[in-house]
Formats: sequence, structure tokens, C-alpha cells
Amino acid sequence: MVRNPLVLGAVAILSLAVASAQEPLTNDSVIKMVKAGLSEDVVVSMVKTQPAKYTLTPDQLISLKSAGVPDKVVAAMVEKSSGGGTGGYMDPHASGATPAAGTVANGDPNDPLAPHDSGIYIYAKNRNGEYRLTELEQASYQGSKSGGFLASSLTYGIKKVKTKAEIPGAHASIRTPDTQPVFYFYFEDKAAGLGKGGFGSVSNPNQFALVKLDVTKTTRETLIAQAGITGASTGTDEKSAVTFQSEKLKSGMYKVTPNAALDAGEYCFLASSGAAAGGAAVAAQIFDFGVTPDQ
Repeated sequence: MVRNPLVLGAVAILSLAVASAQEPLTNDSVIKMVKAGLSEDVVVSMVKTQPAKYTLTPDQLISLKSAGVPDKVVAAMVEKSSGGGTGGYMDPHASGATPAAGTVANGDPNDPLAPHDSGIYIYAKNRNGEYRLTELEQASYQGSKSGGFLASSLTYGIKKVKTKAEIPGAHASIRTPDTQPVFYFYFEDKAAGLGKGGFGSVSNPNQFALVKLDVTKTTRETLIAQAGITGASTGTDEKSAVTFQSEKLKSGMYKVTPNAALDAGEYCFLASSGAAAGGAAVAAQIFDFGVTPDQ
């Protein structure tokens, strides 16, 4: 029986294609498709319809971006891995941490890209060098205090009256030895600016200020307003403010990275009731944590 070489070649190619289709897509296979010149729509379609085994840690997301993978494709990979697609799953070891028993089906609790309740989470190394994702607690806001009235009156307003927000206790309960933590903000209902975390009208990280707190024996505090002969101002003290970069990863999810390593001390994310950028005279929401690299 004579076999047609063209038919045999077509059968071989089809067999290889079927075998490849049975293997889950990975970060590398997505990069290969992009570098091969496949259109963004074609790659997105493959991501949404094919089984997948992606590793989507923050470092891997940066690698995908550096390799030229479009944001639309990365977003489809994140959606697929978080359960938004069919047949894909998140690598349970993506964050470098071992998930607790019974948590894999719902996503690794230490994976920033897995589903999480609304809130602010710190992503940092523990003493063993393992990354952990921990939700910051909303501090018990003790109120504010004003001082400097006497000095202000004696100097006819040249010395300013200062108002500070106070948090009870000299130390936050949540602490990290990592001086370069990353933070993730999850807003459950981005459109309405609402969420289980009680964010109210606050709907993005830029409506918070990251500040280093002054510590006394019984409280932690930060300046939120001052007034004098030259006028009044509200907002956190520039000297205690820590600048950061905010990156939107997907709807309602943001990655926040401080622009410099954090010194040992007490910190908080602070937002006002009016959600003014950088804090204001009424510190309605405070999420505190401490950095203790030497302990």
C-alpha cells in the first residue's frame, strides 16, 4: 500500500498539536505565543479556553511585563487563575509558601492574586524568609488632642496649635521583620467604593497616607492639623509621611510599594472621613503595623 507523504506529514502535525493541546498553558508558553507574533485577541482566547498552570507572583507579573506580554493578556491569566475562567488553576506554591490544609480549592491565602476579603494586607517575609500575606487590623482610634495653646497665645499666634490623632498602645499587634514589605488593597465593590473592610467612600490607596507614628509610653500619634497666625492646615506631617507607588492590578485590587525601605518603628495607613488624599483633620480610618527588623 502506497502512503502519500503529504497525508502522513499532516497526520504527524495534527498529532503533535493534539498532544500540545493536552498540556496546560504556562507563563513560558504564553510568552512564546506573544513573541511568535500571535495577536493579543488570539492569545487572550487561548488563555481563557485552555487548561493552565500559571505562576503569578508579583515577580512573575513583572517578568511577563518585561517579556512584552500585553496587560490584557496578563489580566486574562489572573482571571483564569483566580477561578474566573474554566479549567485553569493557581499554582498552590506560587507565593513560595505552603498553603494550609483545605485552602487550595479557594486559593492560597498567602497568594496576593488569590481572592481575598476587602481590606489592606501586608505581604512580607517572616523570620524564616517565607512570604506571608496578613490583613492589617483597623486600629482603635482614640480621637485627637490639641496642644500648644499657651505658646500660641504668648507668641500671638506665631507658635502653632497642633492637633494629633492618637492610637492607644505603644505598639501595633501586627509586626514584621521585613523592612521592604509590599501592601495589597482589596476593595470588594470598586464601583460603589464599599467593602467588608468598612472602607466607606474610600476606593483606592491614594486616598490613604502612609505615616510613621510618634510613640509615647501609652499611645502612638501623628499630626493631622495645625493652626497659627499664618493660617490653618490639615493633613499629615510631611516629615512623617512615607511616599509610595500604587499600581492597579485589576478592578478593586491595588499593589502599594513604599519608595524606600522602612526604618524600625510604628506605622499606619490613615484616611480621613472626607477621603482627602494624604489624610485630613478627622482620621476616620487607621490601619496600623510595626517594623522590627532586629527582633
